[in-house]
Amino acid sequence: MHPFKLVTHALEFLIALPVWTIRAFLQTVVFNPKLGALRHVFAAAVAYLAFAVALVYVVAPIRGIVGGHYMGAKLRYDAERWLAPAIYDKSGAFVGTFDARLDSRRDVNYTDKTIEFEDHTAAPDHKSIPVLAVPDDYWQCLSYHEDRYLGGWLNPYGIDLTGVLKIPYTSIKRSIATRRPTLGVGGSTLPMQFARVINNTPPSSAEGGATKLKRKFTEWWMAPVIYNELTKGGDITPLKQWAANHIWLAQRTGGQPLHGVEVTSRIVFGKEAKDLTTAEQFVLASAVNKPIILMPGSDKLNEVRLDRWRYITEVRARTCAEHLIKDEAAQKQVLFDLVQMASGPPDPRVKAKLQAALDAYAPSLAKRAQANPVIRANALIPAARFGLREEMKQAYGFGWREYVRGVTTTLDPAENLPFHERIKAALVAMDTAQQAKLNPGYTLDPTKAAAAGSDRKLPNVIVVAANAKGEIVRYYEAGETAAYFGSPHARSRESGRYDPEREARQIASTGKILSAIGIANEHRDTPASLYVDALAPERGLETCEKGSGTLTQGRKAIVSFACSLNRPLEWRTAQLGQEPVRKLITGFGFNMPPSTAGGDATPPSTAAVRGLIAGSPRRVHQMAGVVLAALTEQGHKPVRPPTLVSAFDYTSRDAVDAAQSSEAAITPNALIKRDSHPMLKALLSAPLCYRSNGAAHGTLKALAPWCADGRADMRLHFAKTGTSVTTDPNATVDTWIAGGLQFSNGAAYSYVVLVGTGHESWARSVHAAQAAVPLAEVLLADLKEHSKRNPGPLPSVPVAAVEPPKTRTAGPDLSWKDDAFKTR
Repeated sequence: MHPFKLVTHALEFLIALPVWTIRAFLQTVVFNPKLGALRHVFAAAVAYLAFAVALVYVVAPIRGIVGGHYMGAKLRYDAERWLAPAIYDKSGAFVGTFDARLDSRRDVNYTDKTIEFEDHTAAPDHKSIPVLAVPDDYWQCLSYHEDRYLGGWLNPYGIDLTGVLKIPYTSIKRSIATRRPTLGVGGSTLPMQFARVINNTPPSSAEGGATKLKRKFTEWWMAPVIYNELTKGGDITPLKQWAANHIWLAQRTGGQPLHGVEVTSRIVFGKEAKDLTTAEQFVLASAVNKPIILMPGSDKLNEVRLDRWRYITEVRARTCAEHLIKDEAAQKQVLFDLVQMASGPPDPRVKAKLQAALDAYAPSLAKRAQANPVIRANALIPAARFGLREEMKQAYGFGWREYVRGVTTTLDPAENLPFHERIKAALVAMDTAQQAKLNPGYTLDPTKAAAAGSDRKLPNVIVVAANAKGEIVRYYEAGETAAYFGSPHARSRESGRYDPEREARQIASTGKILSAIGIANEHRDTPASLYVDALAPERGLETCEKGSGTLTQGRKAIVSFACSLNRPLEWRTAQLGQEPVRKLITGFGFNMPPSTAGGDATPPSTAAVRGLIAGSPRRVHQMAGVVLAALTEQGHKPVRPPTLVSAFDYTSRDAVDAAQSSEAAITPNALIKRDSHPMLKALLSAPLCYRSNGAAHGTLKALAPWCADGRADMRLHFAKTGTSVTTDPNATVDTWIAGGLQFSNGAAYSYVVLVGTGHESWARSVHAAQAAVPLAEVLLADLKEHSKRNPGPLPSVPVAAVEPPKTRTAGPDLSWKDDAFKTR
């Protein structure tokens, strides 16, 4: 026979075979009267078999390939949306995970219902810490229990043939047991279980047959697409990662479930997934569909909790040990470990120091926080979590959760929490003391602002200190905008990143620090040098008294800085030259004020002295850190912006390269001359230390006990105040203190304190002495205790004192400047 005819006959046979088969089935079974009622049973069975075969081998592949074209992106985005970077304290202890409410994406769904966002449907999110390497024993046990035929001929595309065929049998069995029609269950593959996660539709004993059937069809419809997306190119690594990240493994009593190996291992076993033993990995894999119940409750719940735990350890995990471990000695050890574990489920693990902090400062949340990583983080770092989020957003934009798997903070929550409480107590006292000066709608008491139905709001309250390395060791911030890191309006709505050039928050008289640097760099002045003051008083030139503006006299440099006098410092700073001052402003990263409507630009000297230049509180803090480094002989080392982040745990190597920094490090020696340090120290210590006739007269005279002079425990302390106002000089917008100190054991800290709004008045005639000093007192006392536990290196050469002037009028000749100049 001709080969062509042979092929043609073969094709005809293949086409006719299904027809002959169906005809034979209909004649011998469906329409065979001899079978009676059984013919209907056989017909249903064969029809269901045909359905199962078509579903697994025809529908699933086509659906997977076609569906991947329009569902693939959504699946990848869902997985990204579920990421919950872990938070660790400075010692590496697990603090918790970020609250979904802190995610930067607007479509993050922390409700209990599906929401529509533009063209995207977002199911209620779960949050999991992504694993880098899937624990192998976990995967082997999980696939053995849940999907042992994955990728094989029984389950080639995400739907298991045996699982589909199992449904009629289990339906009959359950119906007999319950004495009513009941839909049975079939073996759900891992892709089908992922579909449940996506739709947030876990099986429930309360669901009816119709609901269960609808859920099953939904899982069959989505599973092939999920399988296709997670196994492209034959690589099942993404599928294994989903299995490790997104499956429900534990249930918090009275709360939401824990998803994924990484977060569950931290809560249940108190360790990272990479450190789990084989027995512990088997237990977590065996908890799928029978999640561990973490917290004890009623007697009935405790009984269920223990029974479930024993079923997980003694039955399912033991099965994995017996079937998957071939080495007899290794198997024996794992079985022994499981027997030891079977006595009862472990209580959630929290480091003792963190648990003590929860018990002391968040007692109402302490119990729930044990098994709830979100509540735990919210309670332990209530303000810093917003700052951490903002730092990551500034580096990566709104997509920070794609790059960061975990973040280690510089804080010790057990130390920072009591500091929080002391700051809150100080704010309550300040609210009482300044009540008459506060504008309507404002309060300084956090409890009043947080009260239900309250129409009062807090101004930004920022109290932050960093060590000599730039690591933030104390952090308090009221509100959720992380204003320390920059004004919200300076953050891009498109990317989420902060643009420092858009920052408009004026830094007030803390800008005089730049004036002090410029003057000290010139080496012309001493603390007794006289500056022209057109608002000098007739008497009290050695104090902070101001005149009516009818008398021009000389004020000493030390008095001008101690009292933050604008006129004499403007006069002297202008002599430095506008370009050198501008270079200092830009060198420290501040923005010049915008030109007026007429196009006139503010001279840099005026902008610096009056604090019309703009920068974030973090930028002002960095400026204080640069001065501190210079005065402690560390000026050769770059000073980075203070940070809450000690280290990142990245999701991939690419994440390191993806980071962008908007604020650069500053090398002090590039802006501050080394031989200027004694003069700079004298000028910037004056607000704290200046005295005349036995009395303190500086703007920080209330902190005079913290002046380093005469203190055996302190080598250095400088600070500068500032008060920003509107066109009304009594309308307070911001009150500032920025400074630095070093204790005798070498521990050094820079700090910033801010109370204000950045744009509108919140009080009248409230200055730094009233609004910032009480908070600074709390901070300084706290840093003193911190220094005892954290000594630092001492400079080899201490900053020398400024030599006294040789003559009374040492410094520049001022007589040419003003005919009315007089010296007293």
